[in-house]
Amino acid sequence: MISRRVILTCLLAVVVLGPTLAADVTFTPLDMPQGNIENRTGMWLCPDLGKKDEVLPLKSRVWATQESVTGGVAAKCVFEKGSKGVLTYEKDGYPAGSAGLTLYAKASRKLTLKVAGAPIEVGTEWKKFDLPWERLGTNRDQPRVGYQLVFAVQGPIEEKTWLILDRVGTESPQFEPSPRLEPKTGPDAVISSKDILYGAEHLAKTRERAKSKQPFKVIALGDSVTAGAQMSRGTPNVRGPDGVPFLYFSHLARLAEQHFGYQGITPVQHGHGGWTAAQALKVIDKEVVDEAGPNDLVILEFGANDLSWAKTPLADWKANMKKLIARAKTRTDQIIIMSPTPIGGIGKLQPEITKALQELVQEEKVAAADITKLAYYRGEPFAWAWLANEGHPAYMGHITMAEMMAALLTEQHRNYPE
Repeated sequence: MISRRVILTCLLAVVVLGPTLAADVTFTPLDMPQGNIENRTGMWLCPDLGKKDEVLPLKSRVWATQESVTGGVAAKCVFEKGSKGVLTYEKDGYPAGSAGLTLYAKASRKLTLKVAGAPIEVGTEWKKFDLPWERLGTNRDQPRVGYQLVFAVQGPIEEKTWLILDRVGTESPQFEPSPRLEPKTGPDAVISSKDILYGAEHLAKTRERAKSKQPFKVIALGDSVTAGAQMSRGTPNVRGPDGVPFLYFSHLARLAEQHFGYQGITPVQHGHGGWTAAQALKVIDKEVVDEAGPNDLVILEFGANDLSWAKTPLADWKANMKKLIARAKTRTDQIIIMSPTPIGGIGKLQPEITKALQELVQEEKVAAADITKLAYYRGEPFAWAWLANEGHPAYMGHITMAEMMAALLTEQHRNYPE
């Protein structure tokens, strides 16, 4: 016969240990030096675009979507027919003692997704997937899956397919069997290139030259974005000089050639990692004034370093941009100003950056592409999905920027995301 004391002890164990075990489950999102994937959704995912001759047309895209299981933002990956269907995330190690990888996924159709080589079956409704480290060929004491965490849709991809990934991370010391979710649905807000491009009328001469199929150069002077920092992230087979044709200024030239039906627009790269507009004043004579002709188009891309680590006041950045414009105008009045990609606390300055950019257009009679507004038009959590890391786009991001800028020359606008 079981004593009342034993029964009471067992009941206390159920009452105390049950909730404690549940409370002990901790979710840790994947992270990188610039922040975790929960507050900078999509920045961790870079599509593998294949070899040099496979990059274009762009068949894989990632953007931040409000269709999510929690937090109101997730990563949406769209694969066109013929896409490799491969997404990568660079990460060396994971929390010791954790149970393994966990994620939520849904797709436009039933598909097999390999996560670090382990297949999971994704359907059209949200499902949580828990992958113990042992299933991924490693152990919880020192989890490693290689320098890249690879998500690969089992192909071939024969039709347009979308995949949404959310809450990717680790759980410790065990997986949560009954997670609390707050699913969100609904279409994503889009932005038109009409809303981020200013002063297209000041590029009339460039458009007329392209219409008459005359040659000219697109000379880009900028910081690490123009230099192509992180451009090959996710696409390791396309590096160095082979990647330059896919940077924003090169693809802008390509899109203009395609629109006007000829070849003769030559992209020229002058990128300086970590530089500010003030530093660019030291080289603009050599790299723009000495090289540009009256029919050439100049792009000036500075501000990310000025307004982040250099802590340059916005008024001083604008003043330095005016000086750069003045020097470029000694050779050509066909000029595009690009505002910064998201970095640091620039998001808080977005309305002021937009205002300063519009003032530069009016005062200097130039054109402008408001890349900052493109990033932040839906708010901070949605700003990062086309970047490889904080501030630097991979090829997909460069191609996206060029597509949104192209209307300055083609007068054919498009939306993002499309």
